[in-house]
Amino acid sequence: MVIQNPYRELVLADNDILVELETIYAQQGKWSEYIGNTNPVVLEIGTGMGNFFSKQVIENPEINYVGMEIRYKRLFQTAEKSRKNNDSSDNFVLLKDFGQNIDKIFGVGEVFESYIFFPDPWGKKQSQKKNRLLQTDFLTHLYTITQDGGKLYFKTDHREYFESVLAIIEKLGLWKIEKIIDNYESDEIFDMGNITEFEAFYRGKNTDINYLELVKTL
Repeated sequence: MVIQNPYRELVLADNDILVELETIYAQQGKWSEYIGNTNPVVLEIGTGMGNFFSKQVIENPEINYVGMEIRYKRLFQTAEKSRKNNDSSDNFVLLKDFGQNIDKIFGVGEVFESYIFFPDPWGKKQSQKKNRLLQTDFLTHLYTITQDGGKLYFKTDHREYFESVLAIIEKLGLWKIEKIIDNYESDEIFDMGNITEFEAFYRGKNTDINYLELVKTL
């Protein structure tokens, strides 16, 4: 007996979520046109349940948000939250695809800013090279699709993953490190109202949150 995901049909019927890869990749370089304006495009890879993404969508109607997630339930919940109490819910779109495919999804300089919060660190060493998101190829592709002066915001509670990303950044020589914080929640930029559900869950468990802010410079 095949057990159907109850969220699959909800996602397929949702006009704010794109699932077919052919349709997604056809929008490369045309996301503002797809959304219907020329506002900046901001990307979040791994929206989770959508707490952070929906808050940004609702509070910044002058920005186009593109969220990427692979699980049906998370996509649907993010869409629902982004529409709730939102007078202008036409400033976002969600994509069912892996973050590794950003070079097929976005054109050169199309993205203004990107957020990647708590990606899976793939703790087993034999899985890391194959599955970790923030590696050399990905960070190079992200640099290409980011406009000059655009930023990447990255958070993780996995120290080894954080250090590996710093090593890649240094080796690449593309991104400029604008800010590094070893304990994000103790820093002045910390905003309790602007965190993911994952971060909210682990608050108070004596786990340091590592924060990295990168900027694209010529």
